[in-house]
Amino acid sequence: MAVQRIDLKDQSVSMDGVTADRLIRLGSGDAALLYLYLLRAQGAYDPAEAGRALGWKRAQLDAALAQLGQLGLAKGAAAPSAAEPVPVPDQAPEYTAEEIAAELRDQNGTFAALLREVENLFGRRLTTAQVSILLELYDYVGLPGEVLFTLISWLNERNRKKYGPGKRLSMSYVKRVGYQWKENGYDTLEAADEYIASVQQRESREGAMLAALSIYGRPAAAGERRFLQQWMEWGFPAETVTVAYDITLTNTGRMNWNYCNAILRRWHEKGLHTPQEVRSEHKSAPRAAAPAGQPAAARQPSEEELASQRRENQRGLAEMKRVLERMRQSEE
Repeated sequence: MAVQRIDLKDQSVSMDGVTADRLIRLGSGDAALLYLYLLRAQGAYDPAEAGRALGWKRAQLDAALAQLGQLGLAKGAAAPSAAEPVPVPDQAPEYTAEEIAAELRDQNGTFAALLREVENLFGRRLTTAQVSILLELYDYVGLPGEVLFTLISWLNERNRKKYGPGKRLSMSYVKRVGYQWKENGYDTLEAADEYIASVQQRESREGAMLAALSIYGRPAAAGERRFLQQWMEWGFPAETVTVAYDITLTNTGRMNWNYCNAILRRWHEKGLHTPQEVRSEHKSAPRAAAPAGQPAAARQPSEEELASQRRENQRGLAEMKRVLERMRQSEE
């Protein structure tokens, strides 16, 4: 299923009394929790993302969304379909060599063509066990040939970028993701393409945020991703995150995620999101003394101070590298 845009009754993070009364009368904790999630996501609903965030299976999500729809609190949501049971790996048939050969007997058939394309992609023949996994996803899980090839091509490219060309893509991993795609409704070419595009867009934005924090060459860790997602939801571009990062380094001497988050939260609450807005507010604000116990971040340094601090940090890092090199040489 493609990412939907749900028209909520109220898109603020707070909840009005009438809506709260409806949810209370409904008596469904799942519906109330899903509504809070949708408020937090500003109505953007991707079943896979929602399931991960809430720790729910698709059936639980569908039931809660249906209850919200009945209350008129989730307009625009597609009606959940319960006609087709979700395939379970433990219940999948074990395909014998004879059954695989029978499926491949028609060389003009979809599965035979799919196998040829996958082997061309990998540059090698698949083993019987690997072909069995491919047939399971095609025959039992019910993913169409074009969707399966899209999935495998995408995973293969991600695997190559992450590990290099020498690391082969595991068909066991393909199997696990294939079941997830089926469960989340990415079983048409359109839905698969939209899902991949949404992942690439999110990762591109995360990459820009990481670069703003001088983090390169690796994806965000789970804890870091929560902060990045929050900052994107608040509407901060990467350039503003760089300003907050510089202030964090100046006042703490290192990257402190909670400290940086507090700076961005304060700006968000003031409605300041672009670097120009932040700097304009800083220039117009009076230089009042910080209250007792308040951290030094209450006063934002000037551009000159930031540049000076960055140069000092670079000199400190260079000296640390020289010390470490001398220590390594002394141990040899």
